[in-house]
Amino acid sequence: MNVGHGDTIYLYSPEKSRGWIVRVEDERFSTDLGTIDLSKLVGIEYGTIVKTNKGRPLLVTRPGPREFIMRARRPTQIIYPKDIGYIIHVLGIRHNSRVLEVGTGSGGLTTGIAWIMSSEGEITTYEKRDDFREAAKKNLERIGYECKIRFRGEFPDNTLEKDYYDAAFIDIDTPWTAIPHVHGALKGYGRIGILLPTYSQLEKIHDTFKKHFAHIETVEIFLRNLRFSKGKIRPEFRMIGYTALLVIGIKKEVEELTT
Repeated sequence: MNVGHGDTIYLYSPEKSRGWIVRVEDERFSTDLGTIDLSKLVGIEYGTIVKTNKGRPLLVTRPGPREFIMRARRPTQIIYPKDIGYIIHVLGIRHNSRVLEVGTGSGGLTTGIAWIMSSEGEITTYEKRDDFREAAKKNLERIGYECKIRFRGEFPDNTLEKDYYDAAFIDIDTPWTAIPHVHGALKGYGRIGILLPTYSQLEKIHDTFKKHFAHIETVEIFLRNLRFSKGKIRPEFRMIGYTALLVIGIKKEVEELTT
C-alpha cells in the first residue's frame, strides 16, 4: 500500500525509538534529526525507510491507537494503553457494542474503543467540562473512526437510556455517585469498569458497588519493557510505576429472586 496525499502517517526513528504523527502535505517537516519534504513521500510504499537532510533514517508507517493516544493533546491525565487493552477485553467490548463512558477527559479510552468499532458500534461519553470535551473531540477526529460517538455534558441527564448499554466505564472524581445510574443504563448482562487513582477510593465505592455488581475484580497493571539489544538484553531502568486501580464487575439485580 502506498502513501497518499493527505494521509496521516507515523515517522519513526529507529535510532531514537520515538516518532511523530504528521499529515502528508506539500510542506517540509522538521525535527532535531533533520527535515524531510513530505510531498516526496506521496506514492512510496508504507514500510519504506527514508532519510532526512542530515542522513538520519525514518520509517514511514501508519500510526496505531497507542501512537494517537500517547501523542494526543492532554489537558487531563489519560488512561494508558496498557490499561485500555485490559478494559476492552474484560468488558467484552466488540465492534458493534454500545458503550457508556462517564468522564471523557482527553478521550484516551474513547480512542481505544472507537479504534476497534465498526459503523455498528456506539459510544456515549459524558464530560462536564467543555474544554476537556472539545479537546477529546479533536483528538478523536485524527483517527477517522467509523462508529457513532455521542458527546454529552453533565452526567446523568434526561437522555440516559435504561437497559441499553453492553458495557460502561467510569472515570470521574466521585464514581460512587454514578454507580446506580450506570447500573440502570446497562443491559442485564452488562459489565462495568471504574478507574480509581487512589487506594482509599476503594473503600468509598465498596458498599454501592457490591450492591449493584457481582464477579468483582480489582487489579493494578504493570508494564515493564525489556531492552532489545544483542548481548545487552535486560529490563529497562525506567518504567511507569503506577497509573491507577481498575475495578471490574458484572451487573446483578439489586433485588434477589428466590427460586
